[in-house]
Amino acid sequence: MIKNKRVIWALILLVTVSVFISACSDEKAEKAVAKVNDENITEDELEKYVDYRKKEAELSGYIAPEMWDQVIEGSEFTYEQQLKQSSLQDLINQRVLLQKADEEEIEVTNKELDKELEEFRNTEEKEKNFNDYLDQLGISEEYFEEMYKQGMTINKLMDKLVKIDEKSVKEEYEANKESYDKIKASHILVETKEEAEEVKNKIKEGEDFAELAKEYSTDPSAEQNAGDLGFFGKDASLVPEFKDAAFELKKGEVSGPVKSEYGYHIIKVTDEKKGLEANEEEIKENLKGEKFNERAQELIEEADTEILIDFEKEAEKNKEDNADENSEEDNQDDKNDNNSEESQNQDENKENKEQESE
Repeated sequence: MIKNKRVIWALILLVTVSVFISACSDEKAEKAVAKVNDENITEDELEKYVDYRKKEAELSGYIAPEMWDQVIEGSEFTYEQQLKQSSLQDLINQRVLLQKADEEEIEVTNKELDKELEEFRNTEEKEKNFNDYLDQLGISEEYFEEMYKQGMTINKLMDKLVKIDEKSVKEEYEANKESYDKIKASHILVETKEEAEEVKNKIKEGEDFAELAKEYSTDPSAEQNAGDLGFFGKDASLVPEFKDAAFELKKGEVSGPVKSEYGYHIIKVTDEKKGLEANEEEIKENLKGEKFNERAQELIEEADTEILIDFEKEAEKNKEDNADENSEEDNQDDKNDNNSEESQNQDENKENKEQESE
């Protein structure tokens, strides 16, 4: 959903919880779970952020909903308790950075925000996808806008605190060319060399590569992406035969049959991004992100932070509650077994009496 790389990076550091769908009790809204330079993080903020992260994790397939109450192997905490701890640290980090941005008098205007968010609403399809995304996560549009705005604030703070010189950019590129230099390629995968030759001839005759990929390719993703693999570098996790052949091609060229363990590929390079100039912006953003992360960590360590939750005590209480619950279940099972046995005895006695009567 979010294509602005700099905002994505900032959101890794920051997800605000000040605007959420559900309302909260006054008690939770005021009860502090942590203090950052005498500014409170409330129980309500933490709970809402944990709820958000749980939904996000479930939608991403990282965890099944029924696993949150399970104790992590080798740990005393459940998955939810561990998430709660990491979430609180996220909120502490967030507050430190926003306090620094406020100190530096950094502000994102509504006009700047609207311009950025226009990307999500400039077509009916995009707006529908955007609204579906919010519904899946159970968050409001206001929540997302506030989150995005604060991500932009962090980016402005990064721009102010970190400067990257051209020498550093050049050194980074020379040291990591294989990661930065990329090509964009599409492929059609078939089982035999004869099929590959047939497809190659159709391409020579002017037939559309994407349509041929949908028709012939045995790659399961071809129906959706028409064989487009996107950009990748020489360090990508692709079979060597395919990768080597692809990097031999110039933009617009189509390969002959290339054999790999999966079959035979016909490869077409559709775009490329090679050289220092082509990669300069990405390198600057990467270096800026790394240096800002170091500066952010310094700010977090310097901050006067106090965590007001005893997570170990919570884990112990949860353990005791589970033990009591299991004990009650065992007692209920014993009771049910006794009732079943008693019922069975009554049935047997009734049957015996009937036989005696006969």
